[in-house]
This record gives sequence, C-alpha cells and structure tokens, in this order.
Amino acid sequence: MSRKVFRQLSDEALLKHYRETRKPAVFHLLYARHKDALYRYCVQLAPASTEQLLGDLWQDILERPPQLDRHLLRNWLFIQVNILLSKQANRSCEAQTYNRTQQGTVLSTIQKLPAKQRNVLLLYVECRLSLATIADIERISLKTCRELYHSAREAVEIQIYGTHRKPWQVQTIEE
Repeated sequence: MSRKVFRQLSDEALLKHYRETRKPAVFHLLYARHKDALYRYCVQLAPASTEQLLGDLWQDILERPPQLDRHLLRNWLFIQVNILLSKQANRSCEAQTYNRTQQGTVLSTIQKLPAKQRNVLLLYVECRLSLATIADIERISLKTCRELYHSAREAVEIQIYGTHRKPWQVQTIEE
C-alpha cells in the first residue's frame, strides 16, 4: 500500500494492518495522529511523569498491538492513559512538587479541581472528546459526566473572573 492509501484509512484499519504486517511506517502514522492530544492531556494531569507514562504506552502498543473490542482507537488510548494515571496515583500518594506560582491562572485553577472534574474538563476541552465518550472512560453516567463538566467549568470561570454580578439585586444604603 502507498502512503496516500494509508492516510485515508481509519485508525482501526491502520491498527489492524499494523498488527498483521508490523510495518513501522503504519505505526508512525498512528502515533502522529494521536501523540499531541495524549500529551496535552497527560501533561496537565501528571506533568512529572508524562514522558515515562506515554513512552510506556506507545512501547506497549508497538510491541503488542491491542484488540480494540468495539472501541475506537482514540477512545481506547484515552482509556489506557486514564488507567495508567490511576495506577500511578495509587502507587504514589505523595503530593507532586510542582511550582504552581509559575503557572498561568487557568492551568493553576484547573489543577486545583478535584480529580474527576479536572479529568472530565480536560478530556472535553483539550482532547475534544464527547461527553458520552468521557462518561465511558470515567465509568460514570452521562448525567454525572455532564454535571461534572459544568461544575468544573463554572469553578474555573469563578476563579478567573470572580462571581457573576447580579444587577437585579439593589443594595440600599441606609443613613
């Protein structure tokens, strides 16, 4: 197959072809399609171990291409990263030494969110996954996922812009 044909194939078809042929060019195309989104997602959740985590994931895929079991490759990748992040969090409960004072306000605010809210917000905003896919990744209901997203977004907006003004509430000054 030519490179042009490879580019037109879906991720799942490319993975199947890679599993059958083990051609590095096919793997490289899959890697190029997904590396940036996975990196942005991981670096915001676990900045100190992103390179190691993603290196292990891609090495595992390179050596043992997965069976997707009705998942899209993109979704499967985020599920695997989420599993690896959970295992890492369970292994090391100590706080990460990460200098928040040098971070931007938005990133700092996102990192202060509870883990579930942060994960849902990042998957939706950074990785452009649907809420239904995120609910599947997090193993929660769609309603809960939607609530987590809206509460995370509201918390970030309040932290950055302050509380919403309520012009209908008139303050009277008594003398």
